[in-house]
This record gives sequence, structure tokens and C-alpha cells, in this order.
Amino acid sequence: TTLHPLKSAINNEFQQYEIWQVMLITVALTLMSEAILNFLIQDEPLLSRLKKSIFKTVRKAPIIGAIIKDKVDKTKAEMANDGPWVLPEGHSYQKELPEKGLTDKELMVVIDHYNSVNDVDWQKGRCSGTIYCAEEDKNELLSEVYKKYCWSNPLHVDCFKDVRKMEAEVVTMVGKMFHHPGQASGSVTSGGTESILMSMKTHRDWAKETKGIDKPNIVCGNTAHPAFDKAAAYFKIHIIQVPADPVTFAVNPRDIARAINSNTICIVGSVPQYPHGIMDDIVALSDIAIRHDVGLHVDACLGGFLIPFMEEAGFPLPLFDFRVPGVTAISIDTHKYGYTYKGSSVVLYRTLEMFYHQITCTTEWPGGIYASPTLAGSRPGANIAVTWAAMMSFGRDGYVSATREVIRGARYLIAGLEKIEGVEVMGSPVVSCVGWTSSTSISTICHRTSPKRGGIWQCSSSQQVSTSR
Repeated sequence: TTLHPLKSAINNEFQQYEIWQVMLITVALTLMSEAILNFLIQDEPLLSRLKKSIFKTVRKAPIIGAIIKDKVDKTKAEMANDGPWVLPEGHSYQKELPEKGLTDKELMVVIDHYNSVNDVDWQKGRCSGTIYCAEEDKNELLSEVYKKYCWSNPLHVDCFKDVRKMEAEVVTMVGKMFHHPGQASGSVTSGGTESILMSMKTHRDWAKETKGIDKPNIVCGNTAHPAFDKAAAYFKIHIIQVPADPVTFAVNPRDIARAINSNTICIVGSVPQYPHGIMDDIVALSDIAIRHDVGLHVDACLGGFLIPFMEEAGFPLPLFDFRVPGVTAISIDTHKYGYTYKGSSVVLYRTLEMFYHQITCTTEWPGGIYASPTLAGSRPGANIAVTWAAMMSFGRDGYVSATREVIRGARYLIAGLEKIEGVEVMGSPVVSCVGWTSSTSISTICHRTSPKRGGIWQCSSSQQVSTSR
């Protein structure tokens, strides 16, 4: 056979050695191969590790290290003297408990004094990407609901059956919004980051059980939310990021497909992503996910309570939800355009079997069986109750109406920006987030228009490509 020449060559090469020497060489080569393989295949990519190693070496060089240290020290000094932690005159940090507790009146005086530190007028809508609040009458309603449930904890289902029922109904209602084909499975979480963390943990455990993958990776664009990086760090998942298209700023599905390998557990699409407000092509990503038998997580944290209502509001979109067959999970923030209080999001799964992998259950603890579906054990039931109340109060018609106003406002902003010489809208944003750049430094514009410099707008700026939104 074709292997005979190879066998003969190996036998001739090793016939001069004793058996024990051949065995020793074999063991040494095996251990060396394993060491090389372990060096090449780690949670952190090889290129990233090489960059860090080179930078550490360069920093130790006498001249270059001194220059870098000088730059770092100057930046630290600038940050120490001009950051949100720098208190205005008349304010200081409380460093220990008061000897005697404050009266209610005294405490509210201190609260008002603390509140005077803020210089951003978010109540008038002049703060981008931070506050998502409803009308004042809705806020009063939600405050009443919060007070009623402020001591509740859904960990103790036997004591708070009403909160458990509310969570199940929130998950089911959001599932209907995203056209879940059956009974929606998922949880209310503390925010979009936790929803993404839970989905990545779930996909990891699902892939390990069903496909035997023990060195998992996820593939996403570099515009995906940093929560995916956090999930990778927390759950020992290798994250492979591909650059977004430099013109459209959407993830190129072909780049995602090329990055998939036998250890890929999930790919990611955003609707929309946060840096530029661009929607990824979920239908194309779904085809890739099905072809490679991997999960597809749709990150709808930012647009989750806009995109389900946009068609009815007069702004149709390409498919993005469970109508797309390859979608296995979706994250949706209720504390953005769902207009509930901060600390509320929903993660949904296509199947109950996949959701089971989200749950952590300890059966041998002396204190009893301890099972919880999210990162936290005890959770604030008030956040669940307020989320349920907001959804019930707004109803579908309320959300459609609010969506119509938000999208009209975004389109008005786009039209206005396009009329300004030297200003360019990034890609083709179709939801609420609009990224724009300028021939004038974005950081300079944001700095000059900020309340700290006498302006009235608190803008968000991005890095790499100078952008505001």
C-alpha cells in the first residue's frame, strides 16, 4: 500500500534505538505536541496574546517604557481632574455610617443635595442613549406598583406566586411579539447584559450535551455588544469577531460563515447594533446557522420594543424574529422602549429543551435543592411586577403609537443631519439609534455641546470611527 514506504523509512530510522528509547521519544514528542497545541488553542486568540506579549516587552524598554508611562500618567491626571467622580464645590463622599441615623426630613435634604450634582437635563430628552421613560402619569402608576412589590422575591415561589405568574406572562407576551411558534420559554433578567450572558451559557451547555463541544466559540461582528465579550470571559468561551462592513456597518454574513469552525456553538446578529444603529441580516445569518448546525442569537436589546411594532406603525422591516427558522434565542430589553424601570430584560428561546440548559440546579446541598434560572438567586420581584404593569398599561396600541413617534423622530434627525455640510450619517439606520460622523472632531462637538461646557445636549461618542449617536 501507499503507507509501506513510510513504514519502512520509520523502521529504518529507529532500528538503531533500543525499545525503551523509542518509547521515551514517543512520549516526549506527544507531550511536546500537546504543549504546542495548548499554546495555539486557548480561550484568548493567539494574535491577541502575541500583541499583549509584544506590548509588555516594549513597555519594559527604558526609553519607550518611559514615554508610555508619561502618557499614561498624564491621562490619569486628566481623568482625575475631569470626570464624573469629581464632585463640585460643597460636596464630599460619605465614608462611614453616621453615628445616629438621620430623620426622614434630614435624609431628604441630603438626597436633594446629592441630586444637585447632576447637570444633564435628561427629563427634557437631551441625553442620548441613556434614559427611556414614559409619560408622567405612567411613572406614577409604576411607582405605586413598585411600592407594592418592593419586598417580593421570586426565588421564593411559594411566598410570591403572583410574581411568578407575572414573569411567566411577561415571557409569554414578549414571545408573542416575536412570533414564537409555540409556548415561549425564557426568563426576565436584570438587563440586556444578563440576557446575553444567560443565552451564551445556555448555548454552551446545549452544544456540550448535544454535540460534545468542550472548547466552544461564538462568532459575531465587532459591533456586537460587549456583553458577548463578558459572556466569553465568564463562561470560558472563545469569541471570534469579524469586522463590520466599512460602508454599511452591518455584519457581512459571508465573513461570519468563514469564521465558523467545528467548535462554534452560536453566531450573533443585532437588530440593531448600538454603535451605528444598523440592523444585521438575520435571514442570511439564519441560513448560515442552519447550514452549520449552530445556534443564532438575535440581540434585540436596543430595539426589542420597537421592531415588533414598526410594520404596524408604517415602517416595515425584514424578518428578524422566530419566523426566521435558524433563530434559537433573542434578547429583548423591556427597560428601554418597553418603558419600565431599569433592571429589566427578557431572554427567549425557541425550545423548552434549550431553556433547560439555562437553569442551574444544586441537588446535594444540605440546605435543600437549590435551583435558579438566572445569574442571581434572589431577584427583585418589583422589577418583574413593574415590567408586567408597563406592558399591560401600554398595550399593543400604546406601543405602536410610541414606536411611530420614536421612528418619526429618528427619521427627522436623519433628514436634518443630511442637510448639514460636513456631517454624514453612518450607513442606513432604520430604527431609533442614528450614528453620524463629521469632518470636525466628534469629540470636540460632543464636548462643546455638553452641559459641563454650557451646552444642553449630552451626546454619546464612539471610538475607532469618530461617531456620535
